[in-house]
Amino acid sequence: MIRRARLFFFAALLVAVVILVANFPLGALIQGRSAVRAESAQLVALQAENRALSSQVRALHDPATVGRIAHQEYGLITRGQRSIVVLPGPAGSSSSTPDPLANNPIPSSDLLPSDAILGPSARAAQPLAREPGFWHRVLDSLEFWHSLF
Repeated sequence: MIRRARLFFFAALLVAVVILVANFPLGALIQGRSAVRAESAQLVALQAENRALSSQVRALHDPATVGRIAHQEYGLITRGQRSIVVLPGPAGSSSSTPDPLANNPIPSSDLLPSDAILGPSARAAQPLAREPGFWHRVLDSLEFWHSLF
């Protein structure tokens, strides 16, 4: 009788373990752990990128850095400076070329001193005799008057 009770107990225990293993979401648990690892790796990468971007933002608050970027990427200069653009010479020629722009593919009409690109700020550096009056500016803005004169 005791032997039969032990056998019944172990059989019931075996059935309970089989039911528990069959119904336990072991696959979902393993997938969840791998997803957590992948998300943790992505979080670390994003935090590193965030630190790099934060250092760039701090650097952009420095006027010297902004001026350097403006000069390097856009060719801008500060007031009082002159920008000189040196065009490369033709390939295989010596430096004693009389006209360095002779073999340049850019038309000479498109070559302007970089100071000419500045527009109003370049004109502000030069003393002006007098600004035109209001009515002169109004008449200049009307195309009709241009055709009469």
